[in-house]
Amino acid sequence: MTEQFRRILCPVDFDDNSMQALDTAAKLARDTNGTVFVLHVVPMIVAPTGMPVYVDLYKGQEEAAQTRLLDIAHKRLAGIKYELLIHTGEPAGTILHAEKKTNADLLVMATHGRRGFKRFFLGSVAEQVLRESICPVLTVRCTPVQNDLVGTWMTKNPVTATPHEKLASIAAKMHAGAFRCVPVLGDGAPVGIVTDRDIRQHTGFLDQTEAFKAMSDALITVTPTTHIGEAARLLRDRKIGALPVVEDGKLAGVITTADVLEALTHATEHPE
Repeated sequence: MTEQFRRILCPVDFDDNSMQALDTAAKLARDTNGTVFVLHVVPMIVAPTGMPVYVDLYKGQEEAAQTRLLDIAHKRLAGIKYELLIHTGEPAGTILHAEKKTNADLLVMATHGRRGFKRFFLGSVAEQVLRESICPVLTVRCTPVQNDLVGTWMTKNPVTATPHEKLASIAAKMHAGAFRCVPVLGDGAPVGIVTDRDIRQHTGFLDQTEAFKAMSDALITVTPTTHIGEAARLLRDRKIGALPVVEDGKLAGVITTADVLEALTHATEHPE
């Protein structure tokens, strides 16, 4: 059934709810080798006619949204085909217009935001889209985010390599995605990890060296339910930059030093 969904539109407003919807869209796209169209709508509150100050305001919001979308795509859409879309306008109408423009065959969106205007954006907007959409709509009922667990902060759907893949190919993946490490999989399970340090140590021999000859022997992993503090301790004690995240014997993601710092910064800025 899901094979027909190859062009998936997912509106996001950067809150936890829409990020969970994006994760759902990403999983569907990975299963079908499809494309995710990530749409952010900058709501137009005041008509800009004759008021260039508001035009400048919307332009600044669009530029900020572009930066955030790029960060999100890097973290959540690695290895998946995607396009980033930013439009200014009335949210529901803009989503419906993007649906036609992208020729989407599935729309994935959260059912509500957190509060205030966000609640309006992903509450009544979702209802209008459900009524008027010309393609199937999958609404995602979001669960509370546990900010102290690895699963919340890990990079999902990371780009991977095979044990016999040449380091030249892996280095190209790192360069293209601005990654500092690539997990190595055997039969879907992580068997090692190649880092930028490994690449540097084999400079001049990248075309001849296979991943299994360069990756570390002792692979340390965590699970999505590992406490973020434990992941930080492992990264510090082992002097490594990333840990594969394993669930049911399969790779679920990667948690890096940068991810841990983001989690700890969030905890400092948003104390319970």
